[in-house]
Amino acid sequence: MMAGEKGGKEAAAGSRFLALLKRNRALLIFFLFILVMPLWAENVYKTISLDFVFIMRLVGVYTIAAVGLNLLMGYAGQVSLGQGAFFGIGAYTSALLTLKAGFPVWVGIALAIAVSALFGILVAPVLRLKGHYLAMATLGLAIIVFVFLREMTWLTEGNFGLSGIPSLNLPFTSITGFDLPFIKDKAQRPELYLQFYLIWIIVFAALILCSNLVRSRVGRSMRALHQSEVAAEAMGVNVSAQKIKVFVLSAALGGLAGGIYANLQGYIDPNMFTITLSISVLTMVVIGGMESIWGAVAGAAVITFLPKMVEAIPKWVGDAPKWLERYSNYEGIVFGLILVLTMIFMPSGITKGLSDLVRLRRSPFVNPFRRKAVE
Repeated sequence: MMAGEKGGKEAAAGSRFLALLKRNRALLIFFLFILVMPLWAENVYKTISLDFVFIMRLVGVYTIAAVGLNLLMGYAGQVSLGQGAFFGIGAYTSALLTLKAGFPVWVGIALAIAVSALFGILVAPVLRLKGHYLAMATLGLAIIVFVFLREMTWLTEGNFGLSGIPSLNLPFTSITGFDLPFIKDKAQRPELYLQFYLIWIIVFAALILCSNLVRSRVGRSMRALHQSEVAAEAMGVNVSAQKIKVFVLSAALGGLAGGIYANLQGYIDPNMFTITLSISVLTMVVIGGMESIWGAVAGAAVITFLPKMVEAIPKWVGDAPKWLERYSNYEGIVFGLILVLTMIFMPSGITKGLSDLVRLRRSPFVNPFRRKAVE
């Protein structure tokens, strides 16, 4: 009897484990892809001059900021154009603490999260506004932060920026000099690869946290808030407290992304954190798909890879058109066009649009080959 009960419990545990793997198979596949990327990325870089590892570090940073905004906009339905402000606050907090106060890098990043979250709490009264009014208020917030960073020269050095920011490294160790098995020589930039892994460990932690959050009771209350604040309040949701919580979490993730970015780049100035950054993060969310955790990854990848690919085109074809050399002047137009086309043809974003396309192709009602198989 006891053996039978034990076998039943083991079978139930095995079933739950298989169900967990099935539910998170996309995450596992993407994790394996990230894990093996440095094994082939160096050869690709030498062949087509597209540095996947370098670019994917930035994709990881922007994914963290975008997933925070996705929680606020996609799930809670609160429009924000101020994510760049929290990104900039996090970047300058980490940079100032590590460069001028001598704090360890990871302490600086942790305090960047705390300062951004605190700033989110201080400006949370703007959440009393709704719709376009809230969007305009958060836009004003982004402008105020930019002007502050530019004009407070005694602290931020203004337009001269902060240089010599300590590099992102492993806690309590120096990242340089640490070897990976697939690195054959120092020319293969071991520091770059280790930073890549560190960033994506943090990204996966953020994705898992947010994925579990949206499946929880808090996530259900956020979705209810998105549909109707009156109905959510009638069902017992504390609307005001819920808005503040998700806003502060979004701010904290923006600060985390900014803190990592500052130590990754080694130099920052206020012009990196203009309203353009907020619009770029917003574009990532919309293109990838609101109310989709994976949409943050897809949107960040598209927006980050596109200019890098355009820059690499002259190296592929040799004599490239002159306008490609001035692509940065037209980048806003290209992003706007992508945003418009996405809203027209894939209003739910790339991830939802492609998954719907695959599901329809597999349907016997749409695919004639599958229809014949069913018949």
